Amino acid sequence: MNNAPDGPLEVRWCWWAIASRWTVQCLLTGLIVASLLPMVSAAQGGRSTRVTTGGDVCPPFNLRDERGQIIDPRHGINANAPYSPKQTCGACHDYSKITQGYHFQQGRGEKPSAEMAQRYPWISSPGNYGGNWCSPAPLYRALAPKHNAKARQIDMTSFDFVTATCGNCHPGGGPLEYDRDGHRYDEWMRNPRSGLVPGGSNHLDGDYFRARWSQTGVVEADCLLCHLPEYDAKERNQQLAELNFRWAATAGAHLGKVAGSVKQGVPVSVTYDPKLFDDEGKVSLHLVREPGNATCLTCHAKPDWKKRGTAFTARTDVHIRAGLKCVDCHTAGSQASDPRIRGREVHQFGKGDDPSGHVRDDLDNTVRSCSDCHSNGTLGAPIATHRGLPPLHLRKLSCQTCHIPERLVKAAQVQVSDVFNPGPKIEPPAKHIWTFYDARMNYWNHYGELAMYTTQDEPTDPYPPVLAWYKDRIYPVNRVHSAWPGLWDPRTHRVDQPFMKDIYALWQAHRRDATRYPELSRIRDDNGDGIPEVNRPEEIDALIRSVRAYLADTHFDLGGKQVVWVCNDRVYLTGRQWIALPKHDFEASPYASVYKYSHDIAPARSALGVRGCTDCHSRSSRVFFASIVKYPFGTDARPVTEPQYYLLQTSGSLARLGAFREETLKPILYGLALLTLCLAAGALARWAVKPLPWARLAGGLTTAWALVLALLLLRRPDLRGYALPERQVLDSLHFPLALLIFAVAVAALLFEGRTSWPRRRSELSHYISNGLLYVSLTISAGCGLLMLLDLSALATLTRYAYTGFDAGLVLALCGVCLALIRVLTSPPSRRQSATQ
Repeated sequence: MNNAPDGPLEVRWCWWAIASRWTVQCLLTGLIVASLLPMVSAAQGGRSTRVTTGGDVCPPFNLRDERGQIIDPRHGINANAPYSPKQTCGACHDYSKITQGYHFQQGRGEKPSAEMAQRYPWISSPGNYGGNWCSPAPLYRALAPKHNAKARQIDMTSFDFVTATCGNCHPGGGPLEYDRDGHRYDEWMRNPRSGLVPGGSNHLDGDYFRARWSQTGVVEADCLLCHLPEYDAKERNQQLAELNFRWAATAGAHLGKVAGSVKQGVPVSVTYDPKLFDDEGKVSLHLVREPGNATCLTCHAKPDWKKRGTAFTARTDVHIRAGLKCVDCHTAGSQASDPRIRGREVHQFGKGDDPSGHVRDDLDNTVRSCSDCHSNGTLGAPIATHRGLPPLHLRKLSCQTCHIPERLVKAAQVQVSDVFNPGPKIEPPAKHIWTFYDARMNYWNHYGELAMYTTQDEPTDPYPPVLAWYKDRIYPVNRVHSAWPGLWDPRTHRVDQPFMKDIYALWQAHRRDATRYPELSRIRDDNGDGIPEVNRPEEIDALIRSVRAYLADTHFDLGGKQVVWVCNDRVYLTGRQWIALPKHDFEASPYASVYKYSHDIAPARSALGVRGCTDCHSRSSRVFFASIVKYPFGTDARPVTEPQYYLLQTSGSLARLGAFREETLKPILYGLALLTLCLAAGALARWAVKPLPWARLAGGLTTAWALVLALLLLRRPDLRGYALPERQVLDSLHFPLALLIFAVAVAALLFEGRTSWPRRRSELSHYISNGLLYVSLTISAGCGLLMLLDLSALATLTRYAYTGFDAGLVLALCGVCLALIRVLTSPPSRRQSATQ
């Protein structure tokens, strides 16, 4: 028996029955889920599921503590617990994804490159956490390994990383929340299985040695640090200094007052501001999606003053003057301009490519580049055309090279860590071991100025940046130089650093009692700047012996290493014996940083080249002929310098040849062009006047008047600027002018061949002019072809071709001028006489 429907009515009835049953099942399932949600929420302590608001507006929300419990001081609920950013913001946002950003991790879990590992045996990552810190050069505190054999080998622990002012510029999360085994510090220390006690030696563990995590709590990623414009970073940092880690976020956001101090042993309490909470116990804060410039500069302003002399003001930066924000270029999240970092709540901010910055190298150049905006007008940027600039320049020069012709705020060009800096207002005290010198090699009390000025008060100290090749382009950079006592391992040929605190203690002991480590008295101020410097062989030996003695006195195990003095790329075993270490050409020292300049961009009208090619190619230009520091101190305590063209990987002869071309050859070329016009005017007048007796007179007078006018213009700069094109205009039109000169020379050559002047084959001037034209056209054509082809195999020859091309043009105009003079001075031909 066939029970299947056998008609249209049965088919429709069957499908209707199935759909009705499915609908009823969905409704019942929905009712069951809806009835279970309150029970699930209660089981989670009132924690809600993630919500979508449909936009950027954050609805009122509950504060939560580290256990996820609601904080509601309006109703007396959990009112003495500090709020947890992780539990509060993480109720709606992906805290785990956000804190994977390199601002939070700062190198944690990231291995250094092979080169970094070879150079820096004391580092475990390329970032601030475990890496070469934010100091431009050694000495600085080093993160202790996870496992240690002796307490004397431990310098900075993960706990110290928070309190040694590193935590001031760390937003929390990452290494401020989890140890190197993935445990949350406070929870693991409280776990009996860990065997850890607050303040104890704790198995000499580099994360827990003498740490008090169970009392201080951890520093969770503080979302409001960036997304609350009114956030008080100073208050947060004060709480970190008092070891009130878990309370810092509450105090920084001014959600309440925090009293007490873990550091002082005073119980810590929080009193929330009830005015911030509504009747439901929720808060509604002034939150922004994109942090403002002031927020970014809270952490970046001071380090960038030391590293790059960056002011970040409308006075110094055309982009800030135009109203741009940091996040307009350093994009992130769903607004990121690079697909490598684009994604909802992805906090990998667009980054550049600093020669010495190696955190997340895989994300280099995710920041918006100059061409990203200035090639298509993004964000209203003017389109860069660079008319008249040879393509070679755009291939070899970075935009910053021309558009940062000068720095207005000093940066640290030299950091030495081998003497005691007696400058005032240097905090913390251990930083007295650092002495800085600016770009003009003047002593600079950087930390004293930090204490005395705000970043808005930075003194003006103009200087031109150093130029160097980096990844096939020329950039303006700060090549930091370094000098420091080191520990040389002859077995591995690597240099380790002693602890910064040991060198500070050495000098403090000697300053308190000159009989202790008395050889330090040999180190004197040899250049009269008020600060002693290590530069003479006997001073180097005195420092080496003193450091060796102090380490022995304090039972520091050298492990077969030898105390040395390191100056840039030289490792001094003694005052007169040194070993050279490999380094990159763009570096001054393999142990000091190189910082590219990318901020404080000058307006286009102030860029290099706006006054013509001589802005760079002249003997007075710093581009090739500036004196660049090679070593900070010679034996006479004066800087050892070299011409900048060495850094630009060119020879002195090529640099001087370029200067000759632009300072001498081109003015001759332009002068000959003006002379050609004067002679051509005379020739035209001679041709135009028909009565033969008057023709030569008309030509001569016209030429004379043209020459007088030209000389007058050349002697009067005001008239010359009014009547003649400026040098930069001529330089920008160099190629079309060269084509015009080439065409005129060819025409002159053809004209000479067709003209029948009397006795012309016997006239020397005819042979000279024709010879000049032939030779000049050959030289110009050959050199021009080399310039256009730009073959890498003929790179050196091509560089000479630029001058050869202009020399050919000069010779061509000489030939044209001789031909015109012959036209003006020669008698008319028989054909011309017959015509008249």
